[in-house]
Amino acid sequence: MREPIIDLAAKRNRGQHPGLLLQRWLAVQPPPPGDTSPGARQQKEAAIADRQALFEAAREAADDTSVQAVYKLAFERWEREFPHAPDADVPQRFDGLATEGRMVIGLGAENVLETGLRLHHTYGLPVIPGSALKGLANHYCDHVWGQKHLGEAAPNDNKSFRRDEAYHNLLFGFSRDAKADAGAIVFHDAWITPDSVQGCLCQDVMTPHHPKWQNNEAAPTDFDSPVPVSFLSVTGRFRVGVSWAGPAAHPQAKNWTELTFNLLKESLKEWGIGGKTSSGYGRLVVPPPPPPPPAPKLYDKATVTVLERRDVSGKATFKVQEVGRPKPGWLQYGTPPATLPNIGDTIQVYWNNNELNNPQYRWDASPPPPPPRPGNRPRR
Repeated sequence: MREPIIDLAAKRNRGQHPGLLLQRWLAVQPPPPGDTSPGARQQKEAAIADRQALFEAAREAADDTSVQAVYKLAFERWEREFPHAPDADVPQRFDGLATEGRMVIGLGAENVLETGLRLHHTYGLPVIPGSALKGLANHYCDHVWGQKHLGEAAPNDNKSFRRDEAYHNLLFGFSRDAKADAGAIVFHDAWITPDSVQGCLCQDVMTPHHPKWQNNEAAPTDFDSPVPVSFLSVTGRFRVGVSWAGPAAHPQAKNWTELTFNLLKESLKEWGIGGKTSSGYGRLVVPPPPPPPPAPKLYDKATVTVLERRDVSGKATFKVQEVGRPKPGWLQYGTPPATLPNIGDTIQVYWNNNELNNPQYRWDASPPPPPPRPGNRPRR
């Protein structure tokens, strides 16, 4: 192991590239398998501690605000270059999908650690390769769509979605008889969105209970000792996109692109991508809509714009519109100020009720409810 890495290991928590840290900054190697020397146990414990410190340094690097600022600029440039404008000549689909739990891609890749993780080469943040997305959709199309009827929204001949058949070859291409075709759909790399980078790397652990049996060394027994293996997994939202690469004037280009994107979304939801999918990892789904804002309390202030004034029985009543509310309401309760607002003014008032489509406002805060009288108990 290179001495400079060992000498600078204490400073790796100031690193700003998670991928570079994981690939180059391991400072303590575990002992060789089967080593029973007195110092092997201490070396193994030191290697485990160094591994945990390395994972923590990578997580801190991903959460660095300066790294996120640079990545945001790169993400916006990449997003602009993607042909996703509604009036683009090339039909496309581009959408954000969120991990349903955690995801790990590149777990078995060659690495100085026992486990790998696919990160962007330049920015060191999670990315899903387009080749992995295409491979997943290809396999799912053959094994699922090629075996079932898809309904009126898709061609009825489901057999054509099997590998080396017409529809499958159109979407994914074929390689047969020394002739190759890349297919009419391009599967782009999926980048993690800048707003979900914070906390995107998570420390995880797997616990193989029968390592000797998995290595074909001995049969599994109840006396085997589990060996915990720590690794990093990913959580967050990803921009997933496909685009049409066939003839631009093809009459069904948009339909085929829509169909392929729906196929990809279904495969990501049902099968997942990456490693440990049998344990629930790698599922990506359409994120749920954000929760509605909490209902305002009667003592909360509201900013409204005066739309109309009406004088009813000598009392001024104002029709007002609050920002973000679907419908206007009426300001008519409480004690008005000495100087009344004009139409178009923006003022602060108080809530009089919490109704969404029929809001009511008042000039001053509602009086607090009277305290319960001592000795009175609520009826059951």
